[in-house]
Amino acid sequence: MEETLKELKEVHSSNLIIVVSGNYFRIYDEDAKIIEYCTNLLSRRNVLICQYKYIDNIKELLKKNKINYVILDKDNNYKSFDYYYSEYNKYNNYLKRSKRFNLFRKIFICFYNSMFGLPLNRYK
Repeated sequence: MEETLKELKEVHSSNLIIVVSGNYFRIYDEDAKIIEYCTNLLSRRNVLICQYKYIDNIKELLKKNKINYVILDKDNNYKSFDYYYSEYNKYNNYLKRSKRFNLFRKIFICFYNSMFGLPLNRYK
């Protein structure tokens, strides 16, 4: 993540940060793992990139699961233009679950790849 995003994450430590740039939005690092856990989307190198037309689906999913989020506009100097704050924020609960889920998924993928002779890291 960029330095600016790291600073913003310190300010919004218990919120999922969505960064909008042009026709796409990005979700980074641990926040991307939460979205992977809640959906069937997959991130690449800890960055989840989607078209902007799907942002309403992500927002509804986060509201349904009571996960606070902040949407920042990268083209406008990371200004916030949408957010959701719930008194019953479950961000940390979903973060713990997603870490366990992704650990088991990684073990399963490594086992599956070794069974069929596939390379463990297809990005190298």
